[in-house]
Amino acid sequence: FFSLNWQDLPEYFEDHINEWMEEFAFFLKYENAALVDPDEEFESSSLDYLQAAIVDNLNLYANKDEEPFLPHLPTFTTIVWNLLLKTTHYPKHDVLAVTCIRFLASLLGKQMHTKLFENEATLREIIGKIVVPNLKIREADEEKFEDDPADFILSDMEGSDTDSRRKCAQELLRSMCRFFEDQATAICSEHINAMLNEYNSDKTNKWSCKDVAIHLVLAISIRAESASHGVSQINEKVNVMEFFMSNIVPELQQQNSDQAMITAAAIKYSSTFRNQFSTQNLGALMPLLISHLSSSNVVVHTYAAAAIEKILITKKAIEGTKELKFGREEVKPFLQSLFTGLFSIVDNERLTENEYVMKAVMRSLSVAKEDLVDVTQIVLEKLTASLGRVAKNPRNPHFNHYLFESIAVLVRSVCSKNAQYTAAFEALLFPPFQIVLSMDVLEFT
Repeated sequence: FFSLNWQDLPEYFEDHINEWMEEFAFFLKYENAALVDPDEEFESSSLDYLQAAIVDNLNLYANKDEEPFLPHLPTFTTIVWNLLLKTTHYPKHDVLAVTCIRFLASLLGKQMHTKLFENEATLREIIGKIVVPNLKIREADEEKFEDDPADFILSDMEGSDTDSRRKCAQELLRSMCRFFEDQATAICSEHINAMLNEYNSDKTNKWSCKDVAIHLVLAISIRAESASHGVSQINEKVNVMEFFMSNIVPELQQQNSDQAMITAAAIKYSSTFRNQFSTQNLGALMPLLISHLSSSNVVVHTYAAAAIEKILITKKAIEGTKELKFGREEVKPFLQSLFTGLFSIVDNERLTENEYVMKAVMRSLSVAKEDLVDVTQIVLEKLTASLGRVAKNPRNPHFNHYLFESIAVLVRSVCSKNAQYTAAFEALLFPPFQIVLSMDVLEFT
């Protein structure tokens, strides 16, 4: 059905749309205890997959604004809403929940459907019963954070295209803000204040409330953003800097916090709004991020490295041209601590190759340029040692790419200032390169 209707609505389906919609409505309301395993938490049932596929079909019609489907829209909005409220927080319902949230988000984002949601009570229900619950950290998320950090980072990192309940809930809220920004901001502010108060009443046991509050601010504040350039337009009714100073900085100032997920969320907030920070703000933020490179938690030190890398490519407009907001002069005082923190992760053989950390190394070298002369030998030794390790078992092509880029940037930066260093580089680089070539590593030859 989905494939046949993808391009255009075929005449056959248009003529028989009432029959199809009756069947869709029947199966979205269908319940069968024999198909549900109450003890299963992770594997979706056949009914879950069927209902998710049906909602995908409805979403296809809704996005195409197919006129024959419009009379059925109010009915299916109610059915999908009720279906979403019945889903549990267990991972087995993730596919169905994400699909239902996407359907509601597509309707909220279109002016032609505003009549369905213009009542403030409806908006309050969407935020209170759908957005906030799906922003909450679950036990399964905590386990993934600790036991499978690579997967957690993939689904949670800024710019990731992986669908999760949290990301879809944030997109739902942003869709709401297109036409109901004032109401949505006011309602979310109530929830944010309530959750921060709850967190402050018992920081040890209520830490997840602050995590939700941070992500709710992220959702309500952003009007426009891109994965590479960050946030370009914000909701002026939300004071992101005040929230940063009051609620994010205190978390970043804590070292080795027991609440690593809050620290990771605080770092993500800092990275997300890097365009809104002044050079002075970034100068105060940099040592806090560098301090978290020493964290034993993989997600925390990865987010810190990724945030530093993004800050180092953030630009500002000056007299019609764009220049780095945090360039060579600004990063110079932090070079020693920055490279110490980054290479402490790279040198740790117990950790897998971390592409975000090596990308931060590459970016730091690129920005520092001639200031690298004093640390050239130690940095090159670290890079060639890493090359020797990964050559034995190349597993992460992105890490390897940034590793070779780092070496190339180091050679270019130093030798362009003083060609006499060329011979020294040859002496340092030829032995490890010869070893790699003698190993006949397919990925490197």
